[in-house]
Amino acid sequence: MKMKACFLSLMILCLFPLGGCWNYRELNELAFATAMGIDKVPNQDEYRFSFQIVNAREIAGQERGGRAVPVVIYSATGKTLLEAIRKASKKVPRRINGQHMRDLIIGEELAREGMEEVFDLMERDPEPRLTTRVFIARDSDAETIMKTLTPLENIPSNAILGKLKTSGKVYAENYEVDIDDTIRGLLIKGGGPVISGIQLTGDTRVGPNLSNLEQSDVPAELIVSGMALFKGGKLAGWVEDGEARGVSWINNKVEGTIVNLDCEKKKDAIAIEILRSKTTIKAEVKGEQPFIHIHIREIGGVGEAMCMIDLTKSKELRKLEQQWNEKVKDEVTRAIKEAQDLETDIFGFGEAVERANPKAWKKMVKEWDKIFATCEVEVKVESKIRRSGKITKPALFDLKK
Repeated sequence: MKMKACFLSLMILCLFPLGGCWNYRELNELAFATAMGIDKVPNQDEYRFSFQIVNAREIAGQERGGRAVPVVIYSATGKTLLEAIRKASKKVPRRINGQHMRDLIIGEELAREGMEEVFDLMERDPEPRLTTRVFIARDSDAETIMKTLTPLENIPSNAILGKLKTSGKVYAENYEVDIDDTIRGLLIKGGGPVISGIQLTGDTRVGPNLSNLEQSDVPAELIVSGMALFKGGKLAGWVEDGEARGVSWINNKVEGTIVNLDCEKKKDAIAIEILRSKTTIKAEVKGEQPFIHIHIREIGGVGEAMCMIDLTKSKELRKLEQQWNEKVKDEVTRAIKEAQDLETDIFGFGEAVERANPKAWKKMVKEWDKIFATCEVEVKVESKIRRSGKITKPALFDLKK
């Protein structure tokens, strides 16, 4: 009986911490932030924190006598980020909830001064998800980017993320980087993270107005633009076009893209569609000098041919593959040179050296940014054309024959 009484008493005590309603939040008391923007206030030692809040009544399609914007932007400033967030509560009639945040946008000025404080907050606060994607507002501040209304997607944060996802899958000059990736990048010795840029083009004054959505040719448009390279938590520079794609190749982020090749005397006449790409990085230390070996394997197909070429001949395919190899190698080499000029190891070469020779790495780690800038890198590309589309001879080939 005594054992039963003790067991029942223990069971009753266990029920108390299971009472689940003490920290409840009603939906009608919450304001859901789908994006957050952080800027440095010009000429002041303060931060500006901006929230993109969903206008639920407008999204639900409730008529209120006129069309309203689908999102509302609330901003506040403070000496610390947390203070700025709490100050925003004076403007918002509901408690801001960041659990559904999709985008974190950082102004370029703040990125250049240093953004470690931003990610200290994001890592400590349990509400924002570490899978939230990070962007740098290129040539702008985060608040301006967040205020811009977008067609097709009512909620701008969805449009921004959708553009990054689509561009990353089909063109590879950008790729997704989340909060967790950024924090890991900030911890790289002698290097830093790589983050996609988001840029406002066109008539920037029209962006926050509904009139921006009332024309087929959108006056103000958000585009994914370039990759920001960081060193020591600060924005060191930008890469775009071929160099940006070279960064994607080295970091094994290419899911698909198009490479244009020359055909006889016609420049960029053949488009190769890359279907699969795999990059491996290895290092070795000879004496006290590190050597990096990058090996890229790719499979693709001919997506377009604007010249006379017979793809039934293996000789022609081998020529295209060799051109393809050289084109990829050139873009990768240019990306490496850009990073070496900035002395920032955005590729994780230091980690490869540490894996290959931990003892040598201990001697290099303190001066790795300087060593990285001079280390030799070998790039090897192996590509295979597996598809030529529904035709092997372009119509031009038969006509000119």
